Amino acid sequence: MKPKVKIKFQNGLSFETFKKDVFDVNLVSEEFDFIESATPDFIVFGPYGNDIPPVGDYVRIGYFCENITPDFESCDWAFGIPLEEEFNNPKYSRIQWHGIAPSQLVKAPNRDLDDLLRQKKHFCNFVYSNPVPYREEFFRQLSKYKKIDSPGKSMNNMAWPQNNNTDLKWDVKRDFLKAYKFTISFENYVYPGYQTEKLYDAMFSDSLPIYCGNPLVGTIFNGDSFLNTTDYILPKHSSLINWLQANSQSNFVDIRPQFYKNPYHRLCRKAKAIGRNLKMKLQFNNLDFSPLIDRIIELDQKDDLYLQYHSKPWLADGAFEALEQTRARWSTIFSSKNG
Repeated sequence: MKPKVKIKFQNGLSFETFKKDVFDVNLVSEEFDFIESATPDFIVFGPYGNDIPPVGDYVRIGYFCENITPDFESCDWAFGIPLEEEFNNPKYSRIQWHGIAPSQLVKAPNRDLDDLLRQKKHFCNFVYSNPVPYREEFFRQLSKYKKIDSPGKSMNNMAWPQNNNTDLKWDVKRDFLKAYKFTISFENYVYPGYQTEKLYDAMFSDSLPIYCGNPLVGTIFNGDSFLNTTDYILPKHSSLINWLQANSQSNFVDIRPQFYKNPYHRLCRKAKAIGRNLKMKLQFNNLDFSPLIDRIIELDQKDDLYLQYHSKPWLADGAFEALEQTRARWSTIFSSKNG
């Protein structure tokens, strides 16, 4: 029988969702039997509020799944977005697989690429709610070649597919992407390790991603299977940009949940956000995306070149290694209570 783990979730996290998106994805559920409990041995808390567990007869696990700095003053173990090298703390791990498992992105062998191409009825899409200047500028430049469909609030030019079931929102988005040859998959911020669903939503839909974001994306994903903006465009550099980059903690929003309502901390959070936005503006605004756009046009006009990308695996060799590392970390944590 699997060991039973009495566990509680708070500060924005829930038992069923976390189990599905994290424990099931990272195969931790194969090793332990999780029981939601009011008297837990482990408390997992997120970054969404002020419900931080005090020190008690339980292990506190901070799961900081936003672009924030993990805080070891409030937890015994932590997961977050930044790389492990930034903390050099043996009780910190980077979040790599959340919501999807790498096995879901393994392409079927001998699949019919000609049939895939026939499914691509439209050119390119852009699905975003928040305005981000550099990706909106890329949208404008690429739109000079062909119309890009944008059903989100940012650069909106069409209606969004109607569906009122929020549990299916990712399925609705991915179904929408399936009809497109290309998907603009730009993060709102370029930072080592910061990578969201924008890339693998397109991969799920077999829509060729045009990615800009995590500079280390190639450690998990195969760079021959998608278009990486920085392979074609070099972001600008200056002494100020280098200073902002060197002071990496200024680039991330260091929001400690237990101090969320503290006026001084909120002021610091705003200052860090300003620094982060300034870095992006200095690096990417007013860039000429022509080399990347020329490649997109070439792929759009030459089916054989386009399908070469789809013939490559989405994942790099390190994808499953990262999965095993995460699984081992959770195993260590759940063994620590009695260890």
